Amino acid sequence: MKRVNLGKIIIFTLILIAALKFIKYFDINSISSEKMIEIQNVVDETSIAKIQVNWKEVAAIASVEYALDTMSTEEIKKMTNLFMEKRENQYRLKEVDEVTEALAYDEKQKKKVKAYLKYLNAVRNFSKMENEDSLQMNFISSIKEGAIDNYKKYGILPSITIAQAILESGWGKSELSVKYNNIFGIKSYNWDGESTNISTSEFHDDNIQADFRVYDTISDSLQDHSVFLTENPRYEKHGLFSSKTYTEQATALQEAGYSTKENEVGEKIYSELLIELIRQYQLQLIDSEAHLEYG
Repeated sequence: MKRVNLGKIIIFTLILIAALKFIKYFDINSISSEKMIEIQNVVDETSIAKIQVNWKEVAAIASVEYALDTMSTEEIKKMTNLFMEKRENQYRLKEVDEVTEALAYDEKQKKKVKAYLKYLNAVRNFSKMENEDSLQMNFISSIKEGAIDNYKKYGILPSITIAQAILESGWGKSELSVKYNNIFGIKSYNWDGESTNISTSEFHDDNIQADFRVYDTISDSLQDHSVFLTENPRYEKHGLFSSKTYTEQATALQEAGYSTKENEVGEKIYSELLIELIRQYQLQLIDSEAHLEYG
């Protein structure tokens, strides 16, 4: 039986109560889970070819401007565009404080924005409270910083790096990951280091024997993943490094042939799997964090 961490339950409950008090005090309007998903999807779609905007920050600003549950798609897009500034041929992501200053918010409005951000984060934490120490959350946390560092050096979005690691390693539980620290399933072509020969799934329900790279540490695997993509011209050819958001990079990886994953009717599904994971675990928020940290 799984042991319940009473201390964490109390902490998350207190966070939720505090956030709800903020909402009551500042008269923050409510939002349904369906509307949260809609806002996330519209923000992500509006970000394509520009820069990844944090949907929670958009919702926080929108909570001052609109009744959230009746916001239109165009209003969500309008709020999203407030966070993007075009400089020459590229976009810069604005911080929340920049947006509130540009909108000339008074102190109460600024506090309302911050309160709504606390509310959204508390609701997320509360919904995942019993799973906060789960395999999934621990795995994401264990490679998050390495993924952000690689973004700075190579331009591969953290969400993509993490989602690929999840898919290829089965949340770090695959034989390749546990025994050989290979969390991306990279084969040993053009590889001078140690390798291992094991069975792997290549097409839908098909297994093959192949040689894979062996690493001393997971950090080495993260580093080599970025080098592997950078040194293979087909990824640049298919737009991996010129892509601005996770949707575009996921598509570029599939078109460049990173994975041969197919469904039962032979359709390529690798990009779809990556995008689904990124949205489910809110990994695109890490992209926004990286944009603000490194530009």
